[in-house]
Parts: sequence; structure tokens; C-alpha cells
Amino acid sequence: MLILAYIILALISVYLLIYLYKKNFSVQSQREELKRDWGSAKNSRYIDIDLIENYFLNTITESSEKLQLISDKIADDLYINDVFKLIDRTVSRVGQQFLYARLRTIDKDQTELTKLDQFADALTADERLRLDTQTTLQILEKNDSYYFQDLIYAKKIDIPTFLPVVYILACLNILCLICTIFHPGFLLAFFGIFIINTGLHYWNKNKVSVHTSSLGEFLKAFDTAKKLDADAKISAQFPDAANLIKELTPLKRKMIGVKLDNMAEADTVMIGYMLFELLKIAFNVEFIVFYAIIDSLRAKKVALKKLFKFIGTVDTAVSISSLRHSWEGEYCKPVFNQENCLDIEGIKHPLIVNCVPNDLDLQHKNLLLTGSNMSGKTTFIRSVGVNMILGQTLFTCMAKKFSMPYSKIFSSITISDSLLEEKSYYFEEMRIIKNFIEESVSEEPCFFILDEIFKGTNTIERVSAGKAILSYLAKGNNFVFVSTHDTELNELLKTEYEHYHFSETIAEEELIFDHTIKKGPLKTRNAIRILEINNYPASVIADANATVDLIMKD
Repeated sequence: MLILAYIILALISVYLLIYLYKKNFSVQSQREELKRDWGSAKNSRYIDIDLIENYFLNTITESSEKLQLISDKIADDLYINDVFKLIDRTVSRVGQQFLYARLRTIDKDQTELTKLDQFADALTADERLRLDTQTTLQILEKNDSYYFQDLIYAKKIDIPTFLPVVYILACLNILCLICTIFHPGFLLAFFGIFIINTGLHYWNKNKVSVHTSSLGEFLKAFDTAKKLDADAKISAQFPDAANLIKELTPLKRKMIGVKLDNMAEADTVMIGYMLFELLKIAFNVEFIVFYAIIDSLRAKKVALKKLFKFIGTVDTAVSISSLRHSWEGEYCKPVFNQENCLDIEGIKHPLIVNCVPNDLDLQHKNLLLTGSNMSGKTTFIRSVGVNMILGQTLFTCMAKKFSMPYSKIFSSITISDSLLEEKSYYFEEMRIIKNFIEESVSEEPCFFILDEIFKGTNTIERVSAGKAILSYLAKGNNFVFVSTHDTELNELLKTEYEHYHFSETIAEEELIFDHTIKKGPLKTRNAIRILEINNYPASVIADANATVDLIMKD
């Protein structure tokens, strides 16, 4: 018997040694992989925006604390979801959700922005800190962690009226199990109650599955935050984290049932997991534990929000540091000025490979941009809009220099008819620009981006209405960027707007675009020449040229 005990002890020791070796080897492999992938974008095929944006959607009701939430319309105009996929270098799912919300939220002040920048710089300067932080955040790297935020924002669950019966059944089964020692007949009663408890267990599991999953993710999040706070450099940057962990410790202790479940799944010990599931069914453990802590969860909602924000902020700083590494020599930190000026050097659009950099300096003036299709004018105004958002949310711009007023951002670029809602292009654009007019009189500076204003209506009214709207928006401390084919606006808006253009040349029957912004209005016309290059009938070309001459005479 003693020999058997020694053999079992030896086997356990060997198992533990192998487990510890594999765990240490796994950690080292992870760190090497993190080093290798630093500065690299994720594979966007595995990025689920629908899951990622849930946290942002749930925080919309808290927008009173923010300067602006970037609307779906603006996000579509500026391809924000695609920009997110490019810049996302987070490790955890919590960090990924927080980064997305951050990208679509402009704070009223720059306190959080400064904190993000400072910690991103600390991560850049200290590889040990960065690798330790990333390794810790990997606790929350599985997709289940997307559901941690449900613990904070999910719909309130009502406690079942028959909960006392669940307690009674659990106690009866404990009693039956004890009495089995004295009489085996009690085993039948045990299994009878077990069958009833099985029905209760899976009824409840189905009802609160999202919440029980969230509870397990809370435990991971708690452990993540505790390990992060254990690093002196992180605790110095986030001094409130220690008190937050202390406040949530009693809540963690109440979740022993969930914790054991998590451990079994994490170690993929299916036999152990199944045995624990049977134990939970027999004594209604999950049912009882869940409703015993539900009130505690509600009471700690504010603390849970802070926990999410702490982890999310740390991981977002990791992402910013990695992004800056990949944009080395192509990025800058923005400067926020009070003079209502825009001074940009070497700006690029993050989504365009080999993008041509451009410069722009506007002093108390707005921008009227002319140019033909494909010349680059719409891409340029999108570049400025995207970088203004990146600067005000992540303190990082894809430019050599970016000085701007801290402002709200609005856009009217992509507009489509809605057959289902019976809205025309013109009606939809009118609604959007009406919102611009209302926002233009707010105390905060506004940056308005418009592409081809009122192109859904006739020329005379388009130019007339466009001039009136653009003059109105140019008042106060607002910035207006408008791109247009209507060269008539150059003369009508010569005092309020600086005039720039994009142009192309035709060489050897081919269009050549340099995608470089140039000062002054566009003075050349190539549209009919392009028709000629593309072999339109000679009669069409002659008719078009004759019509141009006639219009110019009038």
C-alpha cells in the first residue's frame, strides 16, 4: 500500500514538473511571438466589428461627459471601421472594445488623452514593461472576453420566485448523500432530486448564459488588473487601480463556483469539467451562487466600469505604441491651438499604400477645393478628417506636423437615396447640412467636411444654395473643407475661403495624376478631352466643345 502511495506521489510530481515546464516554455514562446509581431497589424479577417462595437453602443447613454460621439454617418464617410482594423494592435478583447469606443469618442478635455500618450511613451521606452503588459493582457485574448461588458450593461435579471425551492432541493440532496452511508435506499432519492435539479440547472443556464459567461470573464479581468497593478510603473501611471482592486476583491471571493468552472475550461481537462458540472447540478451550485451575487454585482456597477476602463486604457496604450512603431517617421503628435488655424505637413491617409504626402496651412480661413474626378480632392479631405479624429482620440496623426483646434467633426461625403424610407438624395443631404447649421453656432469649434454640396439638384440652385450655406458655416470659430466641381464658387467665396486644387495632366493619351494639392483655383478643363481619349464619337466631342463656347459667351 505504501509503495502504491509512493508511485502515485511520483506520478503527480512528474505531471506537475511537465506542466510547469510546458507553462514556462509557453510563456517564453508567447514573448518571442509578441516581439516578432510588434508594430504589425492584425489579420482583419478575424476582427468582428459587431462584437467589438457593443461596448461603444452601450456607452452612448453616457455621452454627456464627452465632446462628441462619432456618428455612424461620419464613421462611414471616413471609413472609421477600416481605419480601426488597421490601427488595432490590442492584445485583449476588452482592450479591443475600448480602443474602438475611444476612436469614436472625443473627450471634453484632454486629460485621458494625455494619460494615454504618457503610458504609450513609457511602453515604447521599456521593452520589459511592454512584454510583461502584453503577456498579462493575454489572459483576456479569447473571444469570450467580449462578453465581460455584458456584466455591466446587460438587461437586469429578475430573481425567480421559486428560488427558496432550489435551496431546499440542494439541502435535501446533501442530506440524502449523507444518509446513504446508513441506508443505500437514500441513493434513489438522491438521483430523483438530481433529475429535478438537472432541469432547473439547464433552465437557469439557458436564461442567464450571457451573465454566467460574463462572471467568468470578470474573474479573468480581475486577475489581469491585479497583475497589471503589481508592476510599479503601471501603478504609478494608474494610482487608483489599487483601491479599485481592493473594492472588487470581496466580489471575486463570492464566485468560487464560476472560478472552478473557468479553471476546468482553461486547462481543457474535460473529465474534471464534467465532474464539476455534475456536482453543480446535484447541489444547484451555479443556480444558488449566481443569484447570491447578483445584488453584489449591481452594487459594484461603477467599479466594474472602472475595471473595464483600466484594462482598456492600458491595452489601448499598447496599441498606440505599436502603431507609432509601424508608422516611424510618418507620424506626429498633434498640437492643439487656440488661434483657429490649421497647419499640416506631410499628411497621408492611413489606408492608402504609398500615399502622396501633402501640406496645408490655413490661417483663419476655410478651404474650397476644386479638381476633376480621381485627382485626389475627396481623399485629401478624408485624410484631414481621419487624422483629426486620430489626433483627438489617440494623440497620433499620420503626418509630419499637425496643428489644429480641438474641435467636433462633421461630414457629408457619402449620401445615398433610401427607397425604403422614401428619402431622395437631396432630402437626405438637406437634413445633414441642416444639422451642420445647428452645430455651427455651438460654443465648441466645429470642423465641417463637405464633398460636392447639393449635387442632387440643378446647377443654378446648387451654386446659389451652396454659396449661401458655405458662407454661413464659415462664421465664428468653425473650419469648413469643401470639395466641388462648381468653379463658380471660387469667385463667390473668394473672401471667406482659401482656394486650392488638384489637377492632372494628359501625356501620350493617358491621364497622369500627381495627387498633390496646389494653391489657387483650378483653371483647366479636361473632361471633354478625356471623352476624346476614350474614343467617344467625333460628333459628340464637337458638339460638347461648341456648347462650352456658347455657355462661356453667355
